[in-house]
Amino acid sequence: MSGYGYRLFTFSVFRGMKLTPMKFEECDSEHYRDITVRLLNELTIPVVGDPPAKPDEPISAELEAVRGKPAIRVEKIEVIDNTIRAIIWVGKVGSHEKAMSHDGSLEEIDISDRAAINEYRVIFAFPERGTTGVLAVESIRRSCPVTPLVKWLRYKSREEAHKKAKENGATPAWWRPKVYALADELRLAEMIEAGHARRLVLVKKAVNPGRTRDEREYEIRAPLKAQGKVAQVASLVRRWAAQAREDDGSQVASNAEAARQLAAIVSSEIKDLDLDDGWVELSDPDDQVKRVNPSLFNDVFTYKLADDIPPVTPTFYNGVRTTALRLQDSAKLAIDWPVE
Repeated sequence: MSGYGYRLFTFSVFRGMKLTPMKFEECDSEHYRDITVRLLNELTIPVVGDPPAKPDEPISAELEAVRGKPAIRVEKIEVIDNTIRAIIWVGKVGSHEKAMSHDGSLEEIDISDRAAINEYRVIFAFPERGTTGVLAVESIRRSCPVTPLVKWLRYKSREEAHKKAKENGATPAWWRPKVYALADELRLAEMIEAGHARRLVLVKKAVNPGRTRDEREYEIRAPLKAQGKVAQVASLVRRWAAQAREDDGSQVASNAEAARQLAAIVSSEIKDLDLDDGWVELSDPDDQVKRVNPSLFNDVFTYKLADDIPPVTPTFYNGVRTTALRLQDSAKLAIDWPVE
C-alpha cells in the first residue's frame, strides 16, 4: 500500500432526514458550496470525539469518553471556481503514548492524552447544476478520514439550524451530506481482463488454543488463466464494486460469501467447501500486489501519489482532477474541473 494517495467519493446533500437529494443550487436561498464553506470555517475550531446525537446535547470533554476517537481541525479553506480546497488535521486521541526526538537526545513527552494528528488535503467539486459532486480526500498509509469529516459537517449544519431556531423560533433546514465510494468497476474489470489478476486465493482458518481464528487450516491458490474464468471473475468484481459504491465503500458481502463465489468459479468440486476468506490477487499499474474482495475496496481504490514524501498541493489536485475526469462518464457526472 502506497504511503500517500487519495480516494474519490461522490456526494449528495439531503434536507434533514429526507431521502431525495437536493440540487446543490437550490438549498433554500444558498448554494450548498457556500454552506459547505461556512461549515468548514466552523471546524477551524478543533472538535474531538464523535458528534452528539442531537445538537442540544453537550460534547464530552472527558478523556476516557474520547480516547481512541478522532480529533479534527480544518484550515486553509479556498474556493476556486466550482471547487473547495482545504487542509484538515486528523488523528485519534491517545493513539500514541510518548513523543521522542528524532535523535533520542531530548526527554520523551507524554502525549497519551493528546491526538497525534496528520495533515490531509480535501477537495469538494460541484457541477454547475445537479445533485452529485465529487469529494477527494487524501490517504496516508491506509488512513482516509472521510467519515469524521462528513459526520462533523452534518452535525455543524444541525447545530446551526438549532441555534437559529432558539434565536427566532423558526425551523430552518439543516443539510445532511452523504458520500459514496467512487468505485471504478470498469478499471478493475479491464485490469482483470488484461491479465493483471494473478490468482484466486481461498482460505479456511483454524481455531487455535486461544480460541482465535488467526491461523490457516488450509489455503487454495488457483492461477487465473482460462479466458472464461477471467470473464467470470471480472463480472463478480464489478458486482462487489457496485455494492461498495452504494454502501459508502464499506463491506456488503462477507469474506466467506466472497470465498464461496470464487470457489464456484475455480471448480464445481470445491464450491461447497467451508471457507472463511477469499480474494483475487491483482497486480495494479503501480506494480503493487493488491487483494480484491468486498472488504478490501478501500485499498484497491486508493490512487498512489508518493511513497515517503508528502505531495505538494498542486500535485494532489492535478492527480485528483485527472482521475476524476477519467471516471466521470461511467459515473454519469458532469463537473468542469478548473485547470491549475
